[in-house]
Amino acid sequence: MNSSQGKNKTTSLSYTARSFIQRMVTELLEKCGITLDQLPFDQDLYDECKEIMASEYHIPSSLYPWFERYLSVGVIIASTSYSHLPKSHRVYVAVYTASATALDDIFSQHHQQMEAFNERFVMGVSQDDPILDALAKTLMSTSDLYGRIQSNLIVTSTLDFITSLMMDMEIKQMTNLNSPSFAAFCRDMSGISKSYAMFIFPQEVSLAAYVQCLPQLGNFINGMNDVLSFYKEEIAGEEENFASMLAKESSITKYEAIQRIADDVAEADKNISKGLAGNRLALDSWKSFKRGYVRFHTSCCRYKLDELFKPLPVVTTSLPRRARGVDDL
Repeated sequence: MNSSQGKNKTTSLSYTARSFIQRMVTELLEKCGITLDQLPFDQDLYDECKEIMASEYHIPSSLYPWFERYLSVGVIIASTSYSHLPKSHRVYVAVYTASATALDDIFSQHHQQMEAFNERFVMGVSQDDPILDALAKTLMSTSDLYGRIQSNLIVTSTLDFITSLMMDMEIKQMTNLNSPSFAAFCRDMSGISKSYAMFIFPQEVSLAAYVQCLPQLGNFINGMNDVLSFYKEEIAGEEENFASMLAKESSITKYEAIQRIADDVAEADKNISKGLAGNRLALDSWKSFKRGYVRFHTSCCRYKLDELFKPLPVVTTSLPRRARGVDDL
């Protein structure tokens, strides 16, 4: 899941470009049977996670107030995409996402601080940074909630993600991208999709029930994020995303590339539903996730979908205590 905020500049989109993005998103969600709406912020989960970050991870908000916005992103994806799971799993997803998102946004610009993360993690020594230490501690606790194979995939996917942030610095210096599948290779590493796929299924669902769907799950998770991030990346003038890399690699326009990605997402959804059809709990978990994954993007203001689709309806059933609006994040 690539959630980079992009550059600070903004670009005005033409009516044609804006209409294309609206139509592309609408058509994709219709193919996947997903309604475009958003959920209010889960303040209860946020308060619990904030306390855990202070008491167990030693990141008090008074010392690192900027980290709260990343924790908010983690809480949103946990409460939307993984609402079908126990609270312990939702807390894990929130803390994991907060740390990973902070790395994506901040440490990718100062990668020297995380260059030795993988080595230090294997050795079990301090990362000498509270955010890096928080991610390492989260990974060390993975086996408390997930099976051995699932835990291994979560850990290795995360280590690949950190490596991808370092690779980005090298890729930015490359002027010629024409090697087939290189863009997809980079996207697979940066998306942490194996981790987020492992998070979907309750412990009662055996790995055998969904392991063959992992390639398609990765395509859906990364591709849907690419599509739903496209608007905010376009207005930010972002040129270092998967759509841009795919366009250069395939000698097509960026808009042709993102349409190709959207088509792949719709196909992945069909294949996943077919592959999980023999296990009711696995299929129900997938349906809950894919609906919630779109709600994560619509409910999180960083993706600016409320600006693209005015207004987005808010689902008001089962509101959490002191729910705050997405504009407060």
